[in-house]
Amino acid sequence: MASNFHIQKPYVLNALPRPLDPATGRYVVGEVYGTAEGSRKRKRSELTVGIDGEALNIYDISSARLVTSYPIPPQSSFTCASCSLRRRIPGNKEVIRYTYIATRDPSQRVTLFKDHVDPSGKTTSSTNSLALASQNPVVHLTTRSPPGAKSNDTLSPSTGDELLVIRRNGEIIGLDAESLQQKWITNPAVLYQDFARGSKKDFHVEHCISASTSDVIQGMFKGSRDSLSGLASASHDNSDPELLIVVSSLPMDGQNVLHLHILSQMPLSQTLAYSSGGLLQLYVAPMVSPPRQADNPSAYQLDVRSGSFLELSDGTLTVYDLTESIPKVTHIMDLGDASSFLKMSKTSVLSCTASQLNVYNPQFRSIQSSTSIDLEGQTQSSHDLSGADSCELVAYFSKLELAIGITNGHMVAIQLEAPKTRTKKRRAEGLLIDSIGRGVQQPIRTDTSTTANVSTNSAFSNYLPGSVRGDYWETWTQGLEKADALLESDQLEEFEALLAEKVGLRISKKKLTSRVMEDGEEAQPLPEWKWPKSRSEYPRVDRRWILYGISKAFRWHREHGDDAKPPRLICSLPYTNIVTYLVDAGHLTVSNLKSALRDQLRDVDNVDSVLARLLISRLAELDPTLELLTCYISATTLGSTELLLAVRAIMQSLELIQDPKQSPPKLLTNVSSEEAETENAEFGMELDNLEEEIQKTESYLNGNTGIRGTGLSVAFAKLANCPAVSTIKALRSTFKPEEILSLVYLLRVELVKGAWTSRYLDNTEFEEDAELDAPPDGIITLISDLLGRCIDAIGPGGWLLNDALLGSNNIDDSGDFVASLKLEVSAALEGLQEAVYLRGIVGEAVKYCEAAQKAEAQANAMLDVTKPMPLYVREPGAEALPLGLKTKTVIEKTKVVSGGEVVRRTARETGHLRSQQVGPYSLERIAI
Repeated sequence: MASNFHIQKPYVLNALPRPLDPATGRYVVGEVYGTAEGSRKRKRSELTVGIDGEALNIYDISSARLVTSYPIPPQSSFTCASCSLRRRIPGNKEVIRYTYIATRDPSQRVTLFKDHVDPSGKTTSSTNSLALASQNPVVHLTTRSPPGAKSNDTLSPSTGDELLVIRRNGEIIGLDAESLQQKWITNPAVLYQDFARGSKKDFHVEHCISASTSDVIQGMFKGSRDSLSGLASASHDNSDPELLIVVSSLPMDGQNVLHLHILSQMPLSQTLAYSSGGLLQLYVAPMVSPPRQADNPSAYQLDVRSGSFLELSDGTLTVYDLTESIPKVTHIMDLGDASSFLKMSKTSVLSCTASQLNVYNPQFRSIQSSTSIDLEGQTQSSHDLSGADSCELVAYFSKLELAIGITNGHMVAIQLEAPKTRTKKRRAEGLLIDSIGRGVQQPIRTDTSTTANVSTNSAFSNYLPGSVRGDYWETWTQGLEKADALLESDQLEEFEALLAEKVGLRISKKKLTSRVMEDGEEAQPLPEWKWPKSRSEYPRVDRRWILYGISKAFRWHREHGDDAKPPRLICSLPYTNIVTYLVDAGHLTVSNLKSALRDQLRDVDNVDSVLARLLISRLAELDPTLELLTCYISATTLGSTELLLAVRAIMQSLELIQDPKQSPPKLLTNVSSEEAETENAEFGMELDNLEEEIQKTESYLNGNTGIRGTGLSVAFAKLANCPAVSTIKALRSTFKPEEILSLVYLLRVELVKGAWTSRYLDNTEFEEDAELDAPPDGIITLISDLLGRCIDAIGPGGWLLNDALLGSNNIDDSGDFVASLKLEVSAALEGLQEAVYLRGIVGEAVKYCEAAQKAEAQANAMLDVTKPMPLYVREPGAEALPLGLKTKTVIEKTKVVSGGEVVRRTARETGHLRSQQVGPYSLERIAI
């Protein structure tokens, strides 16, 4: 037998109708699934083929016949593969087939074709259609069961099944599977809400599949159920619901970045969120995709069970490993002019060109088998048609070992012989010994020794050359001397123009208005830089100029002497565009600052935390509105310490942190009248300050935080992505206990503002503003996670003692607090003791009742009773529990005699067996 996949000669399976417009028409192929009683949804050996302007045909692959056909209007064209589901009703031979299609005519439309076959064989067909609002094309259709339905439920769509419509812009619509009425719709921001960069208008969905939760956990997460946050709520009823896996594309920094999203249905406990959203994002991970041409779309295939994702772009096959914490590229292979591919196993991929079929092993970059597409009854000229008639692989049936392709208006079957040993037992596939001598020749690299052979399209052409080649060192030295001379002569306008040229930005003709510096002098008017529309549009810059700009904008100041103050980080150019550029472009990081000032920071201990604290303080001082600090949080990749320091700075500006150094005002004093008048004036000022603080607090609770609220939101979102252990350590090292309590209070306010604690009881805020959208579902997870980290940072001792110590400076109050705590603990222990005592009393009775109910259910099942039988008490005291709390076994009404005959017991025999169940010296009455 063959040691690798062997391709047999392809043959024509069915002749397909031609599209109405052969120039633009195409074939769209989808899979068919079936369900039966007690089984999951399984893939059938059928395919749906949509022909633009003609019809949707369903073919049986194993028998090579046409099952059914649904015509569509001539002006209609398919936007994605159809979704077909065949349901078999338990108890009879009724079969219902639901087929959903998405077309454009020219408006977007979703259509349902329903066929009902009764036991006599009569077929009843019906059609339902729904026009969608916007023109965004539909890229995927799938059905799902309602939340809480188990895998063995055979519910028809009329009982609550939903049709999910995924559109190219990321919008997901939930429709009733029977009537196509819209039940809910999600905002595209649910998918890209966690993205920090990139233009959201270029976001679009590339690929979608549905998979069961067990397959995702076993394949992508190696059996770790804790990898998906929120999965416990999705499968709380021990069912195996389906997850929606979406692959999206978003350009970032000049390259296309793919993102993998895993979406789950809402549990029934969140009814309000379910009615307005229906889906919850559980997992998102970026995948850097190689550059590709805009007019050449990529082909994708996601294998959940093996945890791999394959992408074919411009003839290059890229394999991603999804089982790691961050998806990474494992194999890259050049497939030549391949236009489509199918994954057959973990180590085998079938690809197709215009005239060739090949089986590759991406792991060892080898070709295992190859054959030409030579169909009987077709001339050679029929293969040399346009790209629309080239062969396209559409499906692979592993049980049949059959691949299906479409070429020149024909459905082609490709029989594959799987690798087997002589004992007909499957062995390990893709061994190195099977790839020796079959390697695929890699493209020859160009010689980089001469600049004439370097391609202008090379990835290295965008980077600056090294400092040891050419005249780069001389150019760098001249630019550095010129910049130093301009700065020493206080020519800030020319200095900024030079740095703007070095970082790739232009300068406008108008100048910024002059500002007043801290010493009262008026600053020089500086030119205004032309900032890009988004951070991703900043050009690549030589890092040496970035470090040079940081070294000139900031300096490390150290005083000497007995009264020397601690070292400080001073901003030398506070009112220039250089600081704004460094912050907005994300270059003002602690590592860059440490590299720029490394000569001055040699003797500083714990330099990272010191620089982070001083840098955030300087940014808050430069712009009291904290817009600069908010921009720094959004644009820079920060750790737990930097984010917590930024949060504390914003909270201090909002006066959300109580200063422990300020003592409360003394209301009862024994002083003279003059001192009393002075203290009354001070008390009046205190009241004014308290009134201002109350107004600020009301303004914050009403949501009028402006740029500071935005900074807190971004900081909290980034802080939730940091590891929990590092966040807790940073909280303990940077925050005081009272500051952590203030942070907890702030998070509680965020819960109230987001309506997570009041929306179900009070809808006044949402009634006033009807257009106010519900908060994203990830917010409640984020806030709860941060609250848990704050609780872990404070620890049990903080919650037991800090409340009393911070609330009052009186030691007696602290003692009262400990005494009241002891009373609370004593009351709790008494409650536990009473519960244990009560459990001992009623435990036996509860066990007896459970056994009696079970025996009653068995008796009803023997008598074929569907409804519970009422029990009447004939004698007083008969309702009391029997002694010993033991239930009697049920006496069957029939018995098996010799010969295997089943006969009915007589009343005498039944009474005799019942009397044997009554103990001796018992007063119980035997009733038959």
